[in-house]
Amino acid sequence: MTPYEASLRKKLTQAITLNSALSKWRTVTGYDSVSEESILQTLIQQIEAVNQQFDNQLQQYQALSERRHHLAAESDDCVKKITCRLWEDIGSQFRGGTVANDLLKILCQKILRFPLPGFPVSKRNPLQYKTVRLYEDSFALLGQYFGWLIDLLSVVNFDPVRPPHCLDELRNRAAQFNTLSQQLMQEAEELRNLQLKQDQLYKQLNQAMRIAKGRLVVYKREIQPVTDLLIKRSAF
Repeated sequence: MTPYEASLRKKLTQAITLNSALSKWRTVTGYDSVSEESILQTLIQQIEAVNQQFDNQLQQYQALSERRHHLAAESDDCVKKITCRLWEDIGSQFRGGTVANDLLKILCQKILRFPLPGFPVSKRNPLQYKTVRLYEDSFALLGQYFGWLIDLLSVVNFDPVRPPHCLDELRNRAAQFNTLSQQLMQEAEELRNLQLKQDQLYKQLNQAMRIAKGRLVVYKREIQPVTDLLIKRSAF
């Protein structure tokens, strides 16, 4: 558990303990259920539900991100390795110095030298959405470069030398990669929405806990005279 997660867990545990104490003292004083207790209980339940949703969403986002990274740079038919093989075939079909060859070279170099950032969610700090957005934009740009490369190869009537690659297959591969990137952008947005909801609920929890502590003080003040009387009687 990260320090940030531990601090949130501690706050939630304190709220649960406070809610239990509130219920206990309400029973002692003979009051009916009060709004402070019901509000606190509702917030605890909502936070527990959102925390679970956030954890599930984060796991799903990370699994899809690892799959995309595999397709980009790790598998035998990843974007970068395909581009490397295509560049070798391009050299056998197009002479250097032509406009087509220069454009193809620029695109291939951009893809092959493109830095792929690591998974953006920090292990010790809250989710930084700007970092996630830069991460998503990077992979989206890689997919764009690869799609443009295939489109340009089609325009100049390029014929891949090595099977099983053909331009239609590569165009479908580029489309699948870009579709996965679009899905991940939506997953990241959902993660951000859950984080915002978490933050809002914890702010409400802090306020509810302050009010509940005030109610607890009232309960203890009302029961104190009775407690003092019992102590005096026991002394006799």
